[in-house]
Amino acid sequence: MKKGILFILILSLFVLSFSELIIYSSVDEANARKILNAFSKQTGIEVKYIFLSSGPALARLEAEKENPQADVWFGAPMPNHIIAKERGLTTSYKTTSVYGIAPNFYDVEGYYHAFYMNPLGIGVNLKVLEQIKADLPKSWMDLLKTEYRNMIQYPSPQTSGTAYAFITGLISIYGEDGMIDYLKKLAKNVQSYTQSGTGPSKSVGVGQAGLGIQFTPAFFQFKEQGYPIEVVFPKEGVPYEAACVSIVKGAKHKYEAKVLVDWLLSKKGQQTIVDEKTFFYPVRSDVNFGTLQPLSTIKLITVDEIWAAQNKKRIVERWIKEVLPVK
Repeated sequence: MKKGILFILILSLFVLSFSELIIYSSVDEANARKILNAFSKQTGIEVKYIFLSSGPALARLEAEKENPQADVWFGAPMPNHIIAKERGLTTSYKTTSVYGIAPNFYDVEGYYHAFYMNPLGIGVNLKVLEQIKADLPKSWMDLLKTEYRNMIQYPSPQTSGTAYAFITGLISIYGEDGMIDYLKKLAKNVQSYTQSGTGPSKSVGVGQAGLGIQFTPAFFQFKEQGYPIEVVFPKEGVPYEAACVSIVKGAKHKYEAKVLVDWLLSKKGQQTIVDEKTFFYPVRSDVNFGTLQPLSTIKLITVDEIWAAQNKKRIVERWIKEVLPVK
């Protein structure tokens, strides 16, 4: 009897040690490794991953639909996972780990779950503000003050999804025409429109620009490294991106995929995302946020992603015609 139990235990350990998970990761490589290495260490499940940005990952999943090569799509903003669900590329899994997570962070049918989010914010170089004798902004309207003339950078919506998130957030606050009016006034204080969504943080970090608008992880990274950076979340509210995880339809390692989803949304997994210094915001409120400002203190704006996608071309063209020429 004892030998039989011992054999089962040894067999279980053997199977566990050879459990694996194939992942298409749209999270940046450095942070994906931090999170997934911690998952492997805590669960014993070996993870193999291929790094693909959102578009190529979606295209590959569709190309492999009849013979899936991955088990999980890890990362990419929620609209991409909505498309994957609609195209029948993913499968439902209703994890109990969603208890305690706001419903806007997961699909009620279980096809996708956000496991971190990034609010948009204003990164401020405190030394630059001291030099120009300007106060720390508290609102979007504060950025229109004359003391910020030629001091602000934000990405161009012609090349950056981050910029379009900024614009749709402003539409939620001021309406479409109000957004155009606001950005035309802001243009007088804009130093440049960057091609990359993370371009402003680099300029703000070294003091080339005084203020930058983008999703916040890079600002927090600069601050952690000792740069004189402060992050402001305007009181009118900020849009955010929510990165999701989905299980691929026909996944060969579905059990392990479910374990990953459970872990990512659990209190332990969410705390790991913070502790590993990803500077991603957890979607649970019952974890220690460390140096991050708690989500409960940030006014978040939920954008209608379907409307935003349908109107993107028209809105960006308005920005090009009505905002870009203003100086």
